Amino acid sequence: MIEPPGTPDDLHLQRLTQAVTDFAKGIKSASFYPAGHPVLLQAVTRIIQLFEAIPLPEEGLSIDVSKSALLYRDVPLPAGGNKALLDLNRELYLRRAARIIFLPNLHPDEVVSCLKTITLDPEEIQDAGGLERILLREKVTRIWVNRVDYDQLTQLLKEEELEEIQPDEFSDDPLAVPEDPLLDDLPPEVVTMETLIARIAKETDPSAYREHIVVFSRFLLAERSERKIEYSTQAMTIFVRHIAAPPGGSDEIAGLARLGIKEVASEELVAHYIGLLKKRGSRGRQETDAVLIALEERSVGPLLQALAEEEDLLVRKAIVEIVTRIGRIAVPTILENLTDSRWYMVRNMITVLGTLGMPDLAPHVAATLSHPDLRVKKEAIKALSRIPHPSAVTALCELCFFPEETVALAATAALSSKKETDAVVALYRRAAAKLILFPDYRLAHEAIDSLRVIGTEEAVTALEEILALRVLWSTKKFRAMKFHALRSISKIRGERSEGVLERARRSSDRSIRNEAERIFARRVM
Repeated sequence: MIEPPGTPDDLHLQRLTQAVTDFAKGIKSASFYPAGHPVLLQAVTRIIQLFEAIPLPEEGLSIDVSKSALLYRDVPLPAGGNKALLDLNRELYLRRAARIIFLPNLHPDEVVSCLKTITLDPEEIQDAGGLERILLREKVTRIWVNRVDYDQLTQLLKEEELEEIQPDEFSDDPLAVPEDPLLDDLPPEVVTMETLIARIAKETDPSAYREHIVVFSRFLLAERSERKIEYSTQAMTIFVRHIAAPPGGSDEIAGLARLGIKEVASEELVAHYIGLLKKRGSRGRQETDAVLIALEERSVGPLLQALAEEEDLLVRKAIVEIVTRIGRIAVPTILENLTDSRWYMVRNMITVLGTLGMPDLAPHVAATLSHPDLRVKKEAIKALSRIPHPSAVTALCELCFFPEETVALAATAALSSKKETDAVVALYRRAAAKLILFPDYRLAHEAIDSLRVIGTEEAVTALEEILALRVLWSTKKFRAMKFHALRSISKIRGERSEGVLERARRSSDRSIRNEAERIFARRVM
């Protein structure tokens, strides 16, 4: 069947993606070559040609920046295998850009300035008031971040025109309207931190909301340290409320509230909220948790450091819960701390990885099984039990036969969360393995318990094989192990387990027959 030709929308999206991809690649050139270098000019010329081929609408072409993708009219730009697009999305997201807008008639110098601005350090950008402020300072009029400020654009264009006019060309304007003297009597509105916080709390327009955040952030820099914490916590309370229930149900305001939390954040504020977490423990944590989670990468490092030093079990559990809710963003920092020389730090990182339960983390957790401290090894076993990944099953199966009994017991118990065939086989081998003449009964009983929890037909088969085990002479402990296997089978529902119990009633082993009869008798009662 012949595929129909691509629709104009498809072609438009392809052209747009190609243009944005080349713009993303231009960042590397801008960071390497100085302005005016032929290679950089060639890359910028191609970028402009690709955008002109789209073509760019008069109101500008807006590309939204989300956490995971660049969006055009809520449609993600296809970035499968496109590292340049993924890198651009990450760099813009880290620099607090909600969207980037390309206006017609792009100028090469402005494209270069924009590319070099994006390469600046995120902290430097934040200190300067954001990408939009830096682009205004660099007089970039055809590329905007977050929104097009048409008033500022008009002002910049006017300034360019005035620079071209000679001073003697000016003349007094006879039509100029004299200023109203009554207006001079009106007192200017005094803007304070309190009024800004009140405006943020009541604002329902997203663009005005963003402006309030920008002004508040600027004012906050001028405050004393103790006042900064006071005003910041007031703003944080509002932002947390707006994330949960944005005014007018606006998702954009909810997103801006998250941005506001990051804009207001500082090391002192993060330390303040971690201090509150330690004081309150498990009580009154909702707002504190919400702020620390919204801070994402800004709070991960301090939280993990607090986790390493904290002695209160409830506080440690609270920190693990918060980092887990932060999710994937916390993983790189956690992995960096896995090589820490302190055993308890490594153990705590493994606890968080296990709670996250992401399959791709299993190899990292398995790598810590070689740690010399048994406490780290046992925590890694617990973590692997929570992570659904083949490498987790393989590692636990091997540890069932670890020479140190407590480690082998922990691994055997952890296999109860795995239903794979390899887990069932390893548990049967663990139960049947003999120390000289007899099984290791402690490990055998743990393996039987895990098979009961797994509860699949394969597990029932393994338990039946344990019933069939033979030794040179039967002892009380050996019979108790078989009775445990038989009772475990009786607790697994299904035709397969019922068939095994019926066969046990006819077993050649009298003790097995008697135990089976007792099981059936208890059922009747």
